[in-house]
Amino acid sequence: MSTRSRHICYFFDYGALSLYSLGSAISYSAYVFPDAWVNSTFHAYYISVAVLNTILSTSLACYSRLGLPFLHYNHDIDERFSERQSPRLSKVLRILAFAYPYLFDNIPLFYRLLLCVGEGCTNNEANSIHIQHTLLAFLTAFLFATHLPERLAPGRFDYIGHSHQLFHVCAIIGTHFQMKAIEADMVLRQTQLLATAPPITFNNTVGSSLVCVCISLGIICLYSLPLLYGSSETHPAKTEEKKCKH
Repeated sequence: MSTRSRHICYFFDYGALSLYSLGSAISYSAYVFPDAWVNSTFHAYYISVAVLNTILSTSLACYSRLGLPFLHYNHDIDERFSERQSPRLSKVLRILAFAYPYLFDNIPLFYRLLLCVGEGCTNNEANSIHIQHTLLAFLTAFLFATHLPERLAPGRFDYIGHSHQLFHVCAIIGTHFQMKAIEADMVLRQTQLLATAPPITFNNTVGSSLVCVCISLGIICLYSLPLLYGSSETHPAKTEEKKCKH
């Protein structure tokens, strides 16, 4: 795979992660919000803000990789892109791009688990599963940010046990517990949510997701265009050079 293709594939990866964050927000809005916050002002604007967060997340993650399209890089990017110029800043921006939507999505869950006292706190069997998911999510972020354990023993974890492997394992297991917790809330709170929660509509589910997909694809195309532009002009030049050498 060429360097340019690799960057474009990562752009799509960032867009998919942003879509996942919106999916979490949609599910949390429907089933996880504590009773005290159902139909609140925050609940009314929660998904709209989550859609904006996906736009910010995709844009910031793509920017952290190459900078601004056409301004900071073009088709010939070998010497100019963010990861080489400022690797630490690039890493911080990428972590921020995905940590912020996650933290926003989980505001109602954090309140429910950590701060809420008394009536309307939704204390049920799903809470313990939510805690498992939350711990694994923070462990995932920790592994991604610290590059442990390979930093402690360079060369010993090149094939098995390095942070990127552990990061994906924790992310998958954490997502499993997240889905189990949402399913538990859906079953345990079904009667109450049908009576009190706002209706689940096309606009706050599929419609929001389609908006996210379309805008994220637009952002990905914008960041990918400089990598593709000029490729047709580069190959003939290389062909002529080869002919001259012969």
